[in-house]
Amino acid sequence: MIRLVAAQERTISELAAPFAISLAGVSKHIKVLEGAGLIDRTVIGRTHWCYLNPASMQAASKWMSFYEQLWEMQFDALERALGQDEE
Repeated sequence: MIRLVAAQERTISELAAPFAISLAGVSKHIKVLEGAGLIDRTVIGRTHWCYLNPASMQAASKWMSFYEQLWEMQFDALERALGQDEE
């Protein structure tokens, strides 16, 4: 769903279309993404439009990047340790 709203604003129905889950299930998922600050929603009449919150996505990306570097160092150390066992 993040990928879909990253391309352009989407309605709840448009977000639900590619998935084999109910509209209620999609709505709950959207609420979780909203709660995380990744998606914002605007209501126009009875239509709910969802769009990406780029500032939150940037912060999430920065956070994940930190942990990606941490895990890369851990995997490198593990690889070195396993390589020493082979010798």
